[in-house]
Parts: sequence; C-alpha cells; structure tokens
Amino acid sequence: METPETRPVYRQFVALIVVCVATAQSLGVALRIPTQLTANDISRYCTVWSLLERGTYAIDDCPWAKDTQDKVLKAEPFSREAKPAEHYYSSKPPLFATLMAGVIYPFRKISGVELDHKFEQPRIERNVEKPDPDHPGKTIFVKETPAPVIWQAYILYFKPVIILFNVVPFLYFLILYVRLLDRYAPNDWAWFVALVAGAWGNYLVVFNSSLNNHTVAAYSAFFAIYPLIRIVSEGSTRPIHFVMAGFWGAYCACNEIPAGLFGALLFLVLAVKDPRRTFLSFVPAAIVPLAAFFATQYLAFGTFKPVYEEFGTKSYNYDGSYWNTPLEFDYLNKFPESYGRYLFHMTFGHHGVFSLSPIFLFSIFACLRNIVGKGRSLKTVSWITLILTIAMLAFYTWNPKARNYGGSTSGLRWLFWLIPFWLVVLPTGLGGGQDRRWVRWLSLVALVFSVLSAGYALRSPWTHPWIVDLLEHLNLYPLVR
Repeated sequence: METPETRPVYRQFVALIVVCVATAQSLGVALRIPTQLTANDISRYCTVWSLLERGTYAIDDCPWAKDTQDKVLKAEPFSREAKPAEHYYSSKPPLFATLMAGVIYPFRKISGVELDHKFEQPRIERNVEKPDPDHPGKTIFVKETPAPVIWQAYILYFKPVIILFNVVPFLYFLILYVRLLDRYAPNDWAWFVALVAGAWGNYLVVFNSSLNNHTVAAYSAFFAIYPLIRIVSEGSTRPIHFVMAGFWGAYCACNEIPAGLFGALLFLVLAVKDPRRTFLSFVPAAIVPLAAFFATQYLAFGTFKPVYEEFGTKSYNYDGSYWNTPLEFDYLNKFPESYGRYLFHMTFGHHGVFSLSPIFLFSIFACLRNIVGKGRSLKTVSWITLILTIAMLAFYTWNPKARNYGGSTSGLRWLFWLIPFWLVVLPTGLGGGQDRRWVRWLSLVALVFSVLSAGYALRSPWTHPWIVDLLEHLNLYPLVR
C-alpha cells in the first residue's frame, strides 16, 4: 500500500500535473460559461437576490424570475390574513440559496451595488456598413457610435460562489482521490486510468461550471466516504473522522434528498463499528446541516415538507405555468414511458450511466469482486455502492414525479452524487489491465467514451447528451417540441 510519502516519483509528477491541469481547466470553463445558464440555476439566483435585496424568500420582484419555470405559487407563510397573498418561490430547497446569500452578504453590504445592477461602458465611434439610399443594392460606410456595452453586476457576485462551491471542492476531491489510489489501486494501470477518469471522465467536471446541487452533493458524498474508509478499512478511531463522516453525509442528503439512504447506511455501519464515537461525534455533526435544512425550509414555506412533493399540484400548475404544457423530456412527466424503457435509457440508453460513462461498468465489476473476494479492504464501501446504485435506479424508475431523465441535461444528473462511490471502487475493477492486453484495451475504450461524453457537454451542461442528439438526427427518438 503506497502513501503520499512513499509514492514513486513518477506518480508524484503525474498526480501533480493531472490535479493542477484538471482544476485549471475547470476554473477556466467556470469563468467562461455564462453565469445564468438555465431555469435550474436562475431559480436559485432569484432566491439569493430576494434574500439580499428584499429580505424574503418570495421571488416575485426578482428581474430574472420570468426566465425560470422552476418556481411554485404558494400562499405566504406566517400571514395573519384570512386569505394570505400568493407569491412565487423557487421550487429548490432553500438551504443552498441561503448559504449563497450568506457568503455574498458582506460583499453586497461593502460595495453597495445591487445584484441586478447594470454597468454601462461607452463605445467609440466607428464605421458601420449600411445600405446606400442613393444607390439601391449598394452599401456605404457611415460613422456611428454604437449603444453602450452592458455589464451585469451579478457576475461579480455569483462567479466567486460557483468557484467556491464547485471548483475548490473539485480540487480537494482530486487530492484526496489520489491518496486513495495510492492505498487501493492494485497496480500502475489501475492508478493511472482511475485518476484520469476522476479528472476528466465523468459529469462532475462538466457541471462544475454551473450552479447546481448535484456537484455539491457529490463532493459532500466523497468527503463522507473518505473518513468512512479511514474508519472501517484502516481502523481509525479519531473523532474528527466521525465528525467529517456525519457532517458531510448529512449535507449530501440536504442537497440530494434521496441520498438520505446513504446517511442512514453510514450511520448504521459506524454505529456497529464504534457506537460510542458514532453517537458522540457523528450524530452531533450530522444534526448541524439537517437542522439548517429544515429551518430554512420552514422559514421559506412554513412547513418542513420539501416543495418537490407538491409536483403535479396547483403549486406547480398555476395559470401560465410551463408545467401545464411541458416539452421535450419534460413531456414524459405527463405521458411517461414504460418502466422497462425508462430503466433501459437510464442505464444503457440515451441518458444511460453506463452508455455515457462506460468506465463505471468496471466499478460495478469491482463491487462484485470486492464483495465476493476474501480480505478485500473496500468491501463495506462496495456493499454501500451496490445498494445505493440499485436503490436509486429503482427509485427513479418507479417515481411518478420524476420521469423526465432530469430534463434538458447532458447526463442523468439525479445520480451524479453516486459518481464518487463508483470512482472509489473503480481501481479494483481496472487491475486486470496491468497484465491482460484485452482488459487494457477494453478499459481504455471505456475511458475514451466517458471522456468524450463529458467533453461533448463541456460547453454547456444543460444540453442533451450526444446520444440524444444522434438519435434525433436519425429520427429514431423524436422529442415533443
């Protein structure tokens, strides 16, 4: 078992290069891509604006509210009126937006510049080609001063937040992942391929450029898995590892509600392993994000029940709502595909985890190998990974309120929080490539297509996967538009 201190020098150099380059690329893409991309991120930005500029969770007055369909119409909570006024609210759980507002608040106060303020930059006079009124069909150049360039102030507030919540955790994820590879990669081939898969062969690197809860949940999951491995596989009894597992496991569930299953499994495993430290360190740490989640939920809506549960009701289907006449994949929420077809497309079809990121087929093989094999050090994590994978596929197959593959998205975003689990066990599945040429080529092809899928979506994560575009161009899977 290698450690950072005993890591061969060639691995040190490769790890340093890959971590730095992947992080730099992620930072560059995050800075370059438009800050407000789609309804998904605008919905949260509206909440941040309302909290900082109006002191409320209602987004009626937000200038961007018209650009998002991810909103609900609900009665104002805590109103003393017999018939409380109705307001628009973001349909996203409010904790994430509240944290963002807290980060931005001191800068907003110091600068005094409103989030929706626009800066104008005058432009100089220049030659502009226009039709010649005296000679029809011909053009002339005339001197004109173009309209000023408009710069949005929100970019200066929101870009640093995207970097803080996505790019910085990505950097720490890669650093810790290299350390896990040193410990659990069986050979050089597994070490190198897994590292590249973690840096470029998955959808986390795509969504780092966009404000979203999926990357936050994924990195939180990894930061919970790492101390879990230290405790279960390496025998650590340090309280800090229990604290980190508890806090990040709970925070993962706060950003992906179905990840509550992971939190429950995490608690059970550690309670069996070390009950005393679990209850003294893990549980108090987990209570912190959970309390914040329910507190902000109650402040925003006057109830502890997530607003997602109201999908399909009048809260979503108000007059003029997009959800009354959904299009493309959202159309499937009203006219769902069969369970079998939906499951196929989630696994090996147009949004398939294993068709878009085939490298993770080796992760499933690794789970089975670790579970069946004797003396495997990642057996517990493999069990958890397999249980979560099967449970989440089953949950989204039969969930009547989520039948649209995540909408217009380049991958099955609801399962992105499982990517760290698949990456952690991946090296075991790749080990055969060291000595077997056919395994080496098979894993290389899987890696290439995984990177291809991520690269295809890098320009904008909120687009269709390449398989959807291909099927549409061939008229094999037309969408309702």
